[in-house]
Amino acid sequence: MKKKLAVVLLALLMLASLVLTSCGKGEKPAEQGTDYFKLMKEYQAPEKNYGNTADDAAFDEFLDKVFREGMEADFMTMHFSVVDYKSYGIEKPTVDLGEIAYAFDQENFDYMEDQLKELQSFDYSKLSLRQQYDYDALEYSLYETLASLPYYRYNFLFSSGSNIPEALTGNFTDYTFYDAESVDDYLTCLADVDRYLDDCLTYTDAQAKDGLPPMDSWIDYTEDTCKGVLNKTEDNALITTFDERIDALSFLDDSQKAAYKEKNKGIVLDEVLPAYKKVQEQIETYRGKADAEDYVLCNLDKDYAELTYMLAGSSNDGMDEIFQGIKDHLSEMEASYSDLLYDDKAQALYEKASGGQVEPLELVSRECLDYLKGALKSYYPDLGDVEYDVQELDPDTAPATAVAYYWSSPVDNQDQNIIRTNPNNMIPGFETYGTLAHEGFPGHLYQHVFYQRTDPHEFRSVISFIGYTEGWAVNAQKYAFRFGGIDNDVAADALYFEDAYYFALYSIVDIGVNYYGWTAEDVLDYFRKESVFFQLERSDAKEIRDFMIEMPGVYCSYGLGSMQFAALEESTKKAMGDKFDYPAYHEVLMKHGPQPFQILRSAVDDYIAGKAA
Repeated sequence: MKKKLAVVLLALLMLASLVLTSCGKGEKPAEQGTDYFKLMKEYQAPEKNYGNTADDAAFDEFLDKVFREGMEADFMTMHFSVVDYKSYGIEKPTVDLGEIAYAFDQENFDYMEDQLKELQSFDYSKLSLRQQYDYDALEYSLYETLASLPYYRYNFLFSSGSNIPEALTGNFTDYTFYDAESVDDYLTCLADVDRYLDDCLTYTDAQAKDGLPPMDSWIDYTEDTCKGVLNKTEDNALITTFDERIDALSFLDDSQKAAYKEKNKGIVLDEVLPAYKKVQEQIETYRGKADAEDYVLCNLDKDYAELTYMLAGSSNDGMDEIFQGIKDHLSEMEASYSDLLYDDKAQALYEKASGGQVEPLELVSRECLDYLKGALKSYYPDLGDVEYDVQELDPDTAPATAVAYYWSSPVDNQDQNIIRTNPNNMIPGFETYGTLAHEGFPGHLYQHVFYQRTDPHEFRSVISFIGYTEGWAVNAQKYAFRFGGIDNDVAADALYFEDAYYFALYSIVDIGVNYYGWTAEDVLDYFRKESVFFQLERSDAKEIRDFMIEMPGVYCSYGLGSMQFAALEESTKKAMGDKFDYPAYHEVLMKHGPQPFQILRSAVDDYIAGKAA
């Protein structure tokens, strides 16, 4: 048994400079991040001063600098984040794909520490409410970064969960052309692919000599990714998607378009494809050299394992608390699903919906998203008009683990929202409906656009909290099914259960294997004793354990994030009783942007207490 990985948001890499350092296998990483890991674990959201309504001009100037310097650090990050970079005073970074070297980036670490010191020099009590939340988000994000940087040895460029060849194709096929300069920049970066992949191979060789060669499963994934790119030449997605985008540009004449197409084609055929072929061949030389047991996170480093799940869940709760919480969450979902067995009406509606006989669940992508946008107002604030586009990926280069993903709009163009669907993994019916709800409305696209309409500071695009964003999107699927034409919450929640159950279940196994050191027998024992709706054979237990070692933390941003949203909603309903209102509650969750859950819980507590509008 190996359920196809249902990752509904592709974590495309912004190819920033990566400078890492070497040390012997088994040696403790640099101690520089220890204090920041401790600060993360001890972090509590500061009490807000609601009396201050005026922004502190000096603080916003500091945030301007944070945003500007973040954009100046890497070209691709800048391109996807802002359209008119000159209007922000951003100095255009070198147009390339970044630097790869196996050496610790002390300079970057020192820069982050200096930024933290400057942040903490401001008087928190004198900041406006918006600025206080910005302060919280940046401070915690810097703690995360500074705690993570010393674990340089565990950044794998050709793994199944973070794969550079896959990320490159995604970045290039989703690159937007704004003017002739941006087209020229695209071609410059495309011509840098061979150099960049060579550096990645050199880096991986140094990492392998340091005792951490790629696992065989990562080699398989990388070779399959390269094969998908190499499967086509003249009709390669890097050529066809480029030609389509060039044809749509009004600022180029026909001769310019033809010249750009010819240049792009030459780079793809003469430079990019040979580079992918080289990766495919060289990555194979590591086969059989890695012992998977060495890659169990707690065998690498116990603190690193804990940090991994704190980052994935956007939470600083203790591991025992997190583990018990996700197990309780799964039990609650199983109990809710069991209600279906005793409700004949709900069961009939569930069978009708899962059999494809409820129209909203059967609509094609654009129509489905339009329906979701119009129907969400019973549970969420109505956004009105929202511009977005839905595009299908090339089946040969579409990431194997992605069903769909959302590209958030740049800070200065809220209408540039793109959802990409994978034709290899999109299954007609309620599963596609749930996926589009996750990526679109009321999931990622909706949450992003809502927050952008509050006029946040641009620096918030530089930081992220994946447990919040993925947890929000998983939770959004639950309510999407409730307004999906089924007219029965038990039946609707049963459809939601189909996805959410696996996120929680696999999160449990992931943490069990990678933090608590479960063996295959432990995995089997867990399923036999505690899993109600899903059982394993002995051989399957080994396979699922191997998968969790291969891709640690992948499910946890979904499972741990949705668990925390569910717990927060339950406690808020209990506290507010009849006063609980879904649209108002969801507005509180969104209006201060993505946050770690300890900060979000504090915001909800203030909402319950009537402190904040």
